[in-house]
Amino acid sequence: MSTADTYRGRARAAAYLRCYPYDQWRMAVHLHALEEHADRLGHHAPEIFLDNGVSCRAVRPELSLLLARVAVGTIDTVLIPGRWVFSLDDRTADSVMDFVRGCGAEVVELPHHRELSPSPYPALAGYGAQRTL
Repeated sequence: MSTADTYRGRARAAAYLRCYPYDQWRMAVHLHALEEHADRLGHHAPEIFLDNGVSCRAVRPELSLLLARVAVGTIDTVLIPGRWVFSLDDRTADSVMDFVRGCGAEVVELPHHRELSPSPYPALAGYGAQRTL
């Protein structure tokens, strides 16, 4: 039995973050949000992969390690705050997501809370949102 087979029966989650330029707080807010979302989904204590201070145009060692782990089946869920962590270029970000999905893993983005985002059109800020008092 291979190492990959050992992990296949158990859901292993990972969180990937990338920040450029270097963030001395190590993206604590994003990391906390990812960990809470993982917990809500039943993925307790995801393994963290952080390329801090690494441009999306450079070699990203933690992303390379994460993708290798996905490829051998030891990671089956990758949590991200948004596609931008893979690349600012949409095609490149899509190709990373396609690779992960092609290996049989799932990519989970943090849900976007539109009601928490400032609206460029204040009159429409609550449009479509259900509010309870």
